Amino acid sequence: MYLKEKTIRILKIKNVVLTILAVGMLITCLYDVFDLLTYYRDDLDTAWHADTMKYSICFSIISVIVILVTELSRRMMYRATFYSSYFEGSLDGYIRFEDLAKVVGRPIWSVCWELRIYRMLYMNRYTLMPDNQDHQIELFSKRVSCECKNCGAQIEKREYFTGHCDSCGSSDLHAKVIAGDRFYSISSDVEQGVNRPSFYKNKHLKSKNVLFIILMALGLLVAIIMTFYVIDMVSKYNDSEYITAQILDSSNQLYSVDLVKKDMVQRMVFGTIIGTCMYVLVLRRVRRIRLIQATDDFSRIFARSNKPFLPSKDIQGYADQHGIRKVRNSIRMNYLQHCTLEIHEEMLQVALAKKIVKDTCPSCASPIVGAVDEEYVCQYCGHRIMGVIEKGDPR
Repeated sequence: MYLKEKTIRILKIKNVVLTILAVGMLITCLYDVFDLLTYYRDDLDTAWHADTMKYSICFSIISVIVILVTELSRRMMYRATFYSSYFEGSLDGYIRFEDLAKVVGRPIWSVCWELRIYRMLYMNRYTLMPDNQDHQIELFSKRVSCECKNCGAQIEKREYFTGHCDSCGSSDLHAKVIAGDRFYSISSDVEQGVNRPSFYKNKHLKSKNVLFIILMALGLLVAIIMTFYVIDMVSKYNDSEYITAQILDSSNQLYSVDLVKKDMVQRMVFGTIIGTCMYVLVLRRVRRIRLIQATDDFSRIFARSNKPFLPSKDIQGYADQHGIRKVRNSIRMNYLQHCTLEIHEEMLQVALAKKIVKDTCPSCASPIVGAVDEEYVCQYCGHRIMGVIEKGDPR
């Protein structure tokens, strides 16, 4: 609702393409730099003033900048997705920066700065209010009602998901939101997640874990091979028997000691660059694997709860700031599903089994056709979409 989804899809493709090109260019340029330094090691002044050296250094710097920018863009898109999901779950239509900062684990000034940037790049349909207001973010949603699923009676928003219907005593509550000409409903189906850890995990999580382990193993294998390759070249650098054998081998076309040593240095440089890249990739995969393992723990903890909200302090083994950061990252990476971090009663809590259904009639689940307003009636079942229309007071 609050994401520029088409823009984000295009930017994701752009980031992948630019990262591949930049990494390839960086490896090539670094190899050229070290190749020149080793080839002209007796005359470094010539190496530094060569046109190839200038171009290689220039494009290396450009490649590093591109990689950093794409990585920053990727992280920002994850955060924008996180903000959007949080905004969609709001019933008042106003969000305090103080609450949002607690949810994302960042300073208030950082959240404010990010949302100003994201409004231009990745998000829309919200307004940043003056800093002296208690509620500083006004959302696009204009009309909200909460009702009992059982009898349709109106429910106070303060009892949303946690209270009971005064008319029938049911605790099966849900909210209906109109944002512009779009409709979506929010409900809590905690029962679906009780004793079902799989409910809170991405269905592709196991396959991702297997893929990450395979990639980590392959990367580590290549890195180890390159490490031993470089060590072997270093050990043979002053080995007269090896150098003599290389000179006598006509297929190498290395007819002097100097040419053999230059070739060995080039091989060492190549092995070092490839090995370093592999070690970096392995570390990234290790972080993802550890996050998936933490996600398994979170899903089991959440599945033991039969309440719609779980205080962060009750997440066994992950109640500290480091643990909450893992919960937050698991949600951002879409490893954890059907849950969000929210502030309720001035406390950071995990909202469990929260379900948002867009453009669907809450009565018969038929698709909503055409623009929606407070008088909209479902064309299939005749159910009126909205009852009591209300938006929270920012004061």
